[in-house]
Amino acid sequence: MPEGGVWVSEAEAAELLSLEDAIDVLAGAYRLQAAGAAQSVRRAHVREGESILHAVGGTIAGERLSGTKTWTYTPGGAAPLLILFSLDDGRVLGVIEAFAMGQMRTAATSGLGTRVLARPESRTLALLGTGKQAFEQARAVAAVRPIERVRLFGRDADKRGTLAERLRAALGAEVSEHADVADAVASADVVTAITRAAEPILDGAMLAPGMHVNAVGAIVPSRRELDETAVARADAIVADSVAQAREDAGELRAAADAGRLDWSRVRGLDAVVDTPTDALRGADDITLFKALGVGLSDVALGAEILRRAHAAGAGSPLPAPAAAHH
Repeated sequence: MPEGGVWVSEAEAAELLSLEDAIDVLAGAYRLQAAGAAQSVRRAHVREGESILHAVGGTIAGERLSGTKTWTYTPGGAAPLLILFSLDDGRVLGVIEAFAMGQMRTAATSGLGTRVLARPESRTLALLGTGKQAFEQARAVAAVRPIERVRLFGRDADKRGTLAERLRAALGAEVSEHADVADAVASADVVTAITRAAEPILDGAMLAPGMHVNAVGAIVPSRRELDETAVARADAIVADSVAQAREDAGELRAAADAGRLDWSRVRGLDAVVDTPTDALRGADDITLFKALGVGLSDVALGAEILRRAHAAGAGSPLPAPAAAHH
């Protein structure tokens, strides 16, 4: 990395890295983790009233950098920042405004999970949810599978209609709107759940042989999008972090508590990132990818954005520190 630190704005970060490239960057990060050359810090958070301070992070030894992303979730919004440090002398290498980058990380992680687990011929996506992350989630699946149809579930007809139009324009896909989850999921090859549901909306009876499910919306133990029967029907289960899933994945914890899941069946994405899909699943198997968001993903994307910022002359120089502290 060049000497001087840079501040990369939200708009610059989005311009410098595409979703398709982000999926490949994350695959590389999970390969490094599998080789013991990268690691994540476990997520930390503390609540004050309706606001929650979060911190995630990780290190990439081969790139001699570490990083932490921190933000305060509030009812009025959030403004995450990713700070990258040198592992050699502690210098601040860069500060990246990370709201859009975080959405890209979440979507790219789903894209990578889909690339690893979904049948290559998957053409129909059921998208459950119409919130801020739903559009990028659909783009991520379409980046790794030949999606021709999107079956969109959402309870708010106006938001559903607006998102359906965006998806038609962006993906060139046929988009149908559904007010019922089972209706949306019927005949889908890939199901992505990205809702704020506290109680399960997807049950085992809705899943059909050959389906792949991305469970993305519930990232705290008190929330679940899938019930125990849906988890129990999965023939292969992969999580972006098994350790974090044991703490925070409400769906998997509930299934384990009910005796429907043995944790030894859950594999980490780092362990399977380069495994051929047909070695992980049969044509009629149901697969489940549980994404919680790990700090290494943010750091890996940030490192790539920082590299590209230096190459393009983007970003604003950070003030040089008066002196190094030892």
